[in-house]
Amino acid sequence: MIDAELKNKIQSHTAQDLPHLEALFKHYHSHPETGMETFETANRQEQELQQVGYRTGRKAQTGVVGILEGNVPGPTVLYRADMDALDMNDESGLPWASQNLGKAHTCGHAMVSTILIGVARNLAKLREQWRGKVMIIAQPGEEGFDGSGKMLADGLYQDFGRPDYGLAYHMSPTLPVGTLGVVKGRALALAQFVDIWIYGVGGHGGNPHTAIDPVVLAASIIMRIQTVVSREIAPLEPAVVTVGSINGGTKHSIIPEEVHLRLTIRCFSIAVYEQIIGAIARICDAEAMASALPKDKYPCIEERPFLTEPLNNDPVLTERIEKVFVAMQGEKQVVQEEPYTFGEDFSSFGLRGEIPISLVWLGAVDPQKFGPDGHVKGFLPGLHHPKFAPDLRAIPVGVNNMTAAIVALLNEG
Repeated sequence: MIDAELKNKIQSHTAQDLPHLEALFKHYHSHPETGMETFETANRQEQELQQVGYRTGRKAQTGVVGILEGNVPGPTVLYRADMDALDMNDESGLPWASQNLGKAHTCGHAMVSTILIGVARNLAKLREQWRGKVMIIAQPGEEGFDGSGKMLADGLYQDFGRPDYGLAYHMSPTLPVGTLGVVKGRALALAQFVDIWIYGVGGHGGNPHTAIDPVVLAASIIMRIQTVVSREIAPLEPAVVTVGSINGGTKHSIIPEEVHLRLTIRCFSIAVYEQIIGAIARICDAEAMASALPKDKYPCIEERPFLTEPLNNDPVLTERIEKVFVAMQGEKQVVQEEPYTFGEDFSSFGLRGEIPISLVWLGAVDPQKFGPDGHVKGFLPGLHHPKFAPDLRAIPVGVNNMTAAIVALLNEG
């Protein structure tokens, strides 16, 4: 556990570094990079780690690994922050808004990347007060590019060692600054993207009996897909199937040859995902048969080559770090969050339950936006909203609490 003396040391170190960290955050937020192409951000993260004594390396080209060992053997704690932004515009109106048109840090990754450096600096200064090894991960490609999977496939654990625990933050668009949200067990969903190409026989819109209309077929498939969750998945098993895009046709009077659907599937187990994708395949084939299509024109279903696996926070690990957060922030500032159907590829670092991991929600909202009763006053931009931007005051809260959690895990084993 963290005593008063160590707590004061952590807070003092963070306060000394705060001007540097705020400047770093503004730099990252105003210079977003996307996908696996986070070259400048990765270079800066690596330089920051090297400057305070970390041995560094790369995985998947832009994935940065920083290693710092204590003077006494002990456990290894992995701490990860993602670096990548989104392909969208920044409408925050802040002085440090994105300078890269069409790219924006609207998921808070600029802040978690900054907090990562603050924690790394604190751990270096406190090196005599912990044992074991710290593995710092600056990860690219979280936003749908399998960045964690690519780093693991490139030999992350083989070359740098396998951690005993893994921790991460995600900025919360609904919690005030100073608050941390913990989830024991199911935390975030499996997420997958699926494309369906629906074929037909084109023709004139005024002579439809000579064609097989893929637009009508697509409509039937969409309607039937909406029954999969409500009629085939157990009522207490959360799942979502959303058709996010329909594309087909060129003119009012032309029956097209094909229609393209884009779907996302969200659930909390691979078994449920397989049940859903199997049902979608069955529906596509059955509707194609009902439309009198030949088998060589049945719909083509293409799953993304990887899926974002469900994130299950280890209950024992989460309870341990929750106690640290309470010691640092106070009991009222640590809340129990609900599971969400967002996807987060931090899950991959846990190797499907072999390594205990826990992702913590860090409050990112100006406390003045909440009334005395705790209810929100006005509109709060959510994650991936063009106006979302975390409050600067979240930086020291994140640095102090994660530093304390890592030190406690290293010393308690």
